[in-house]
Amino acid sequence: MRLCSLLSLPLLFIVACNSPVKPTLRPQWINHPNLLNQTGAVGSCKPHIKGTTYQRRLAISRALDELAQQSGVTIENIVIREERNTRSSTSTHTHVQSQQRSTGEIIKARIQEIWTDPKNQEIYVWLIAD
Repeated sequence: MRLCSLLSLPLLFIVACNSPVKPTLRPQWINHPNLLNQTGAVGSCKPHIKGTTYQRRLAISRALDELAQQSGVTIENIVIREERNTRSSTSTHTHVQSQQRSTGEIIKARIQEIWTDPKNQEIYVWLIAD
């Protein structure tokens, strides 16, 4: 009896080690933000040097930008780069200008869900327009 239990212990250990780990499934709304037949948008942000609060705020901001674009906000970006070379030095100046125009519409939305990817800690925020 004791021999039988000693032999079954390694077998139990091998079976436990080989059991499949359930993968964390990526939510459907990441690729289909209009899943609920409502206007939706997804914003994401990878880990940020300023911490998770800033990472979450940036993901929300990106989702709001996406909702604004769907509502007719026009965004124009202009990048001007100047480079000057002399024999002794090189200087570079970059100027970025962003202009947004709206029809006066106010964007209202609520956070439907937040998900953090366990592999790379990227935060995804799903907003639904009210």
